[in-house]
Amino acid sequence: MRAPAGRAILWRMWSSLNRPEADQDPRASDARRRILARLGDYAALLVGPLNLRPRAATLHAADDSRIEVRVSTASSHVLLVIAPETDLAAEVYWLRALAATNLPIPRLIAHDLSCSVAPFTYAIESYASGAPLDWLEDGPRMRVVARQIGRTLRRTHQVAAAGFGRPTTAGRWPARGWGDALRAWLGGLDFWPRAGELLGAELADALRAATIDHPALACERASVLHGAIEPARALVTVGESAQIEALTRPGDMVGGDPLFDLAHALLSRHPAAFRQGVREGYTAMGALAPEHEGRLRRMGLLLEACAATRHGEAAALPDFCAAEIRALGQP
Repeated sequence: MRAPAGRAILWRMWSSLNRPEADQDPRASDARRRILARLGDYAALLVGPLNLRPRAATLHAADDSRIEVRVSTASSHVLLVIAPETDLAAEVYWLRALAATNLPIPRLIAHDLSCSVAPFTYAIESYASGAPLDWLEDGPRMRVVARQIGRTLRRTHQVAAAGFGRPTTAGRWPARGWGDALRAWLGGLDFWPRAGELLGAELADALRAATIDHPALACERASVLHGAIEPARALVTVGESAQIEALTRPGDMVGGDPLFDLAHALLSRHPAAFRQGVREGYTAMGALAPEHEGRLRRMGLLLEACAATRHGEAAALPDFCAAEIRALGQP
């Protein structure tokens, strides 16, 4: 009688994940609604072959770009990650490229980028405990963890990437170089049309000349990048001291100039303690060369403008861009 009873418990566990009511959520994309309606069925299909003997399954997070399910056994957890609308090729590459480095990142357990098992790409990763760093107050403990993130980034950037930008699900790297990858990334964000509206044609052209078209932004060697460094993507535990548990959820740009990562971490929208700590940790093994400092400032200008257009913080953008362009000068 135990086996049938066990199957019934599993059926109830997986069925509890199905969210047919998601069809009524006007904020959800069609793809997200379809997956949530059958989430338990998909989770059973994808996690079942691992023979984990799960005891609980919980919807951990859900938005149009990412759905996460935490699956628990008697002794551990794993995280099923589903991409409703895009794909997980960049994340899978990042996890695989850094698997041998002993850095604080999740471990890749299984994945499928072909959509042959389910109508979406997915990955199964080790589950990292802790809370997002943005829950921590801006202060000494955040700075401590940020230093750890800075050191993690520096070690990450010592690993050569297979290409610039991001790979496709077939493993190809379409970008012909760093500039090509940056332009494709900005194009996907519809950045230049938005910048033109906010800055005016003349200032937008000056911004382009000082950043994406400037020879100082050239990068010949691609390093592995995280591509979206921010407090929310670092999981930490806090007791007498603060400790990073894992750096998670890389962005689309997982190969390219290390200063892209550092500029992301130093965005003005992040807490001051975070920015200071990352910089301290990153430069602990050696200061940046003067030419790298100049490239970092140009990259920072571009990413500040990009962040402002994406997050609706554009009121001060024209004055900021004009002042930075003047400070950078023409050469």
